[in-house]
Amino acid sequence: MSEPSEIHITDAEWELMESIWQADDQTAGDVLSRVVAGHRSHRTLRTLLARLVEKGAVSVRVEGSRHLYSAAVSRESCVRSAAQSFAARFFDGNMQSLLMHFVEHESLSEEDAKDLRERLAARVGKKVSKRSRPVKKSK
Repeated sequence: MSEPSEIHITDAEWELMESIWQADDQTAGDVLSRVVAGHRSHRTLRTLLARLVEKGAVSVRVEGSRHLYSAAVSRESCVRSAAQSFAARFFDGNMQSLLMHFVEHESLSEEDAKDLRERLAARVGKKVSKRSRPVKKSK
């Protein structure tokens, strides 16, 4: 799979991609059967699938009279690209500002906070003990 070099996947297309990432070499019927029924018309879903092929997010292989669809980009790379786009759009690309926004405005369990501390420490090359304690600010 290739990297999504500036492939912008819309919310509607993302629904189809979630289905496509589940398996390779699917028929259009296989892909569409996993998408929420009644949410969009069959014709609209087919159009979205064609757009994804056009964008290079999905590859299509013709086998006889069947068209078999597979993801051409990984879910992880699409998430990374969307996160970078979000950070650029709302935080001038400043990841610290983005992270601080979520830390300050979203609720985190103690377990979530612990996981974040450990991942951040690992990312910057520091080791966090299993029983890390919050640092007290001096007055």
